[in-house]
Amino acid sequence: MRNSAMILGIIGGILGMIFSAVVLIAGITMRFAGTMNLNEMNIPLEIQRLLPVFGTIAVGRGVGALIFSILGLIAAIIVKKKGQIGGILMLISGIVGFVFLLIGFIIPGILLIIGGILALISKENMSK
Repeated sequence: MRNSAMILGIIGGILGMIFSAVVLIAGITMRFAGTMNLNEMNIPLEIQRLLPVFGTIAVGRGVGALIFSILGLIAAIIVKKKGQIGGILMLISGIVGFVFLLIGFIIPGILLIIGGILALISKENMSK
């Protein structure tokens, strides 16, 4: 079962890093779009003023999710040698990733959580 936990964790970690990178790019774009002159596009002034704020929030959430995606990937790699630690780290990565990206972390979060549960209930851990 540790092989399947490792595979799910690796896929979840990589997808989490991809989704986090998308959120980071969107946040950086919003931050810089707020500094541009957008009057030609008929965007209301209130929205133009809020773009840097939303961009900063998106960058912070993207960085947080990226950190925990990397942690989930590392946990998936070490789950073969240290099943309990890897499983717990994958569970933490999946849950905290949901906190940072909410809807954007559904697929990676589910994969990391399932991988963490499989690592914790594997027969290799039960026999020790």
